[in-house]
Amino acid sequence: MDGPWEHPGGKATLVIRNNWRVLIADDDPAICTLIDTVLRRGPYDMVTCNDAESALVAINRDGPFDIIVCDFMLPGISGIDLVERLRSDGRTRNVPILMISGHTNYAMDNRAKNAGANLFLNKPFTISQLRTAINALLTKSPAPAPNPLEGTPNLR
Repeated sequence: MDGPWEHPGGKATLVIRNNWRVLIADDDPAICTLIDTVLRRGPYDMVTCNDAESALVAINRDGPFDIIVCDFMLPGISGIDLVERLRSDGRTRNVPILMISGHTNYAMDNRAKNAGANLFLNKPFTISQLRTAINALLTKSPAPAPNPLEGTPNLR
């Protein structure tokens, strides 16, 4: 078993092997709380920031992170600019990035991917979609990979 979730008899069971470090950058406290609450049930340690500037500080102070979840529209430095900065930095170049947005615009999706985001998830999203997206990205990371949860997220 390589990941944090087992599915004996179709029932998800948490298997703690290590803690994945997650940086969340979103200016919406409700989204930060949702992500934190969902991931706290798994082997994740979260650092939450309400803008890109504090996310950059957290990366320098608390990094490295195994995955970064970032909103498309952040105050100050945008989520797109944050992703571009992360991709140009050798320390964060290969860290998986999940970009989230309340806007369902394919042009935004393309901008996110062109900037270097690995996945784009539209708000509102379900808990299952969030878990699946996080696990899918960690599966692709060089670190030990968790198994994706069942369900197909609305990812582009």
